[in-house]
Amino acid sequence: MEREQIEELFEESGYHDLNSQLAYKVWMTGIWDEEDEEKIEAFLDAYSFEGEGILTDEFLYHYRIFAYIHEKNALFQRQIF
Repeated sequence: MEREQIEELFEESGYHDLNSQLAYKVWMTGIWDEEDEEKIEAFLDAYSFEGEGILTDEFLYHYRIFAYIHEKNALFQRQIF
C-alpha cells in the first residue's frame, strides 16, 4: 500500500492527528503493503485513539491483535456456512 493510501485511510477515518504522527512510520514498516484495505478500515473504525499520544509500535501491536481476531473470525464463519 502506498503512503498516500495510508494517509487517506487515516483522514477518512477522522484521525488527522494520527495521520500526521503515524502514516509515514506505518508505511516505512511495510506491514500494510499486502493488507486488505477493508480490514484496515475496520480496524480504524473499531479502535478509538482520540486524545492519545500513541507510539507506532503500540499502534501496530493493536493492529496485529485485530488482524489475528479478524482472520480467526473469518475462518470460523466459513466453517459454519
